[in-house]
Amino acid sequence: MDDGFDAQEQTLVRNALDDPAAFQQLYERYFRRVYGYVASRIDNRHDAEDVVSEVFLRAIQNRAQLRSRHPASFAAWLFAIARNAVTDHYRRRDQAETDIPPDSTPSIAMTELHPDMALVAGEDAARLRSMIAALPERKREVVMLKYYGGLRNQEIAAVLQIGEKTVAAYLSRALDELYEQYTTSLSESEQKVAGHDS
Repeated sequence: MDDGFDAQEQTLVRNALDDPAAFQQLYERYFRRVYGYVASRIDNRHDAEDVVSEVFLRAIQNRAQLRSRHPASFAAWLFAIARNAVTDHYRRRDQAETDIPPDSTPSIAMTELHPDMALVAGEDAARLRSMIAALPERKREVVMLKYYGGLRNQEIAAVLQIGEKTVAAYLSRALDELYEQYTTSLSESEQKVAGHDS
């Protein structure tokens, strides 16, 4: 099968249908991605961890649903659960989802970088997360599923129940907006630096 999906993962999903213990390997495979997505939407680390635990608990409890689905759709199924768990988290607290502070969302580890480079990279990452938070909801959701959750466009389409072409269009527009905002932000920073130097 050459559809871009991992045959080993399909085997893991089939095994997990009959053996809850086999779900451990899927948990290990998906934990970082699910945590990255959830933490990009929930600003409190402990709440994010609780929601991630709830996601995997729901997945184990509802794994029988996978029998009627193609095994390749596991990621979409799991992230649909994650998306619903985040919504339920805010509903339980009777509050709307708020913008996430830029420093609270996960970022790429920068331990290999020189300290000065790590500082600059961290500032850039915080600026980018802030810009993502400012996107309209649907574009933001597509970007978070793509880059924090690591989903393919086909999987994002399944999670959001929209067409794959629509996902591509949202993603393209969102990236254009982010690029424009980012270059404007860099230009403004350079002007400030030039103003201080003169």
